[in-house]
Amino acid sequence: MTSHRFLASSAMTVALVAAVAHASAAQTVPRTDQRVVARHGVVAAAHPEAARAGLAMLRAGGNAIDAAVAAAFAVGVVEPMMSGVGGGGAMTLWLAGEGSAWHVEFYASSGERPDYDLDRYDEDEAIADSLVAPERWVAVPGAVAGLLEAHERHGALPREQVLAPAVRLARHGFIVHPLLASVIREARDKLHYDRRAAALFYPEELPLQAGDRLVQPDLATTLERIQREGRDGYYRGPTATEVVAALSAGANPITLSDLASVAPRWRRPLCGTYRGYTVLTAPPPLAGVEVLQTLALLEPLDLRAAGLPIQSARVLGAIVDAIRVARTDYDRWIGDPRDAGVPAVGMASRAYAAERSSVVDLASVPAALAPGDPWAEERQPVPEACVGVGSFPATTRDRPIETPGRSETEVKGETTHISVIDADGNAVSLTYTLGLYFGTGTYIGGAFYNTASGNFGAPAANRRGPFRTPRSSTAPTLVLADGRIKMAVGSPASGRIPPAIVHTILYTIDYGLDPWTAVSMPRIYPDFSSPVVRLEPGFDTEVLAALRHRGYELTAHGPHDLYFGGVTVVYVAEDGRLIGAADPRRDGAAVGY
Repeated sequence: MTSHRFLASSAMTVALVAAVAHASAAQTVPRTDQRVVARHGVVAAAHPEAARAGLAMLRAGGNAIDAAVAAAFAVGVVEPMMSGVGGGGAMTLWLAGEGSAWHVEFYASSGERPDYDLDRYDEDEAIADSLVAPERWVAVPGAVAGLLEAHERHGALPREQVLAPAVRLARHGFIVHPLLASVIREARDKLHYDRRAAALFYPEELPLQAGDRLVQPDLATTLERIQREGRDGYYRGPTATEVVAALSAGANPITLSDLASVAPRWRRPLCGTYRGYTVLTAPPPLAGVEVLQTLALLEPLDLRAAGLPIQSARVLGAIVDAIRVARTDYDRWIGDPRDAGVPAVGMASRAYAAERSSVVDLASVPAALAPGDPWAEERQPVPEACVGVGSFPATTRDRPIETPGRSETEVKGETTHISVIDADGNAVSLTYTLGLYFGTGTYIGGAFYNTASGNFGAPAANRRGPFRTPRSSTAPTLVLADGRIKMAVGSPASGRIPPAIVHTILYTIDYGLDPWTAVSMPRIYPDFSSPVVRLEPGFDTEVLAALRHRGYELTAHGPHDLYFGGVTVVYVAEDGRLIGAADPRRDGAAVGY
């Protein structure tokens, strides 16, 4: 494995200053809670209260799993627009004592009787035009089952202790942060779908403001049941009855039996290598394959020698092309692997990257790329570094027969992410979501409920069906160096998630930048079905001119735009220090001891 200096070279520092000069409105130094250096453990989360909840578990003798689960329940309280018990998610785990990796996926999924009629509608248009009740878009929430099962299998502290911070925050309240306040204003109509939600978030018909205290007694009651009774406190009894009654009022077919039978899906992570590092990420139906395929397409290039993307047309062009290729293939092939062939191992392979490299660095880019065919590479051996840690296997199912269908590109997506590394080298990367801000607006027991039933669509592997999980762009990722954890990283922001993770890996591993500097650098996001590239300020004009010359159409965003995600990362430096960073695009924090 190639060794990289942790801090940027002086030449790169000059380049970074140039980027800041191009984007003077961008934040140039971290807030005091956005970057931390520690020896024993670090939690980086989308909200300071959630990060502190996780850190409390580490200080109490818990491990990374305890910390991640505590932070996840807490963030569902303090970021109710992003996640919560009515949603779902996934985590990639590194268990240092076993030297093995696992991935548990607990996204909201269909019940036994899917609402096939929903395939006729676009979710946003159907809700806006009152064609479909918002409750019908709710899928069976998996968050409580997944978080509790991960804790039961691998945590060290009692469940009651792990949920205590979330219960306290709901029962006694917390101070509203700017992001929550702005989303409350933006989501006024959705928050008035339920009178109880309206009373809570619009007291006296005025939206909560940053600095107000938000107390959620109904949510506290729901969390206290889970704290006392475990999963039965949510999926059976009063809470389950309330959920089914509320959803059935909107003609949603979810039953008490569907809730009681929720089972998280345990798999090995999808595994690849990049410049001697081992990259462990989310297998199908999630989008970790996009991360691995993008990295595989970029690995033949000496990025460090060519210069930072903000100053090198060749590097930026290669990154744009690689992201676009990987997103095109994801849209064509990825779905639930339980009853459809999904060629993720082939898509992540170096052999397939070599084949797809023919559409990277074209002199003139097409308006839309054609997907590749990775099936010939699906049975390629996984890299040797992946064999020992546990790697998602090649599919044994046949190539699915395609039928016409709507493609779900997830243009929107409001989510949260938590990254943790503890003193023993255990690590968790956890992504957690309701889908859209405040989900469907369906409000039950103090929590909002997801939009996951809108994520089914083309290809065949992503068709609606009994107990099926729709695909998602989330990609909780871990990086190993010589068999030890090096980085835990992830992000919210739907289709921008894999590119945000790739950006962070490139800037830390290839360029040796400090993690907070890495997550602060300008980002890009190319559309896979058009030549449009969205980007933040900070790129040299000559670099952008080169993209335009090749046929790309550039759409400018403001500096550190929320659109491009909210990475949280924990990185292990060469001297063993843990360095945590939270993206300046959101309200997150990194804490440690």
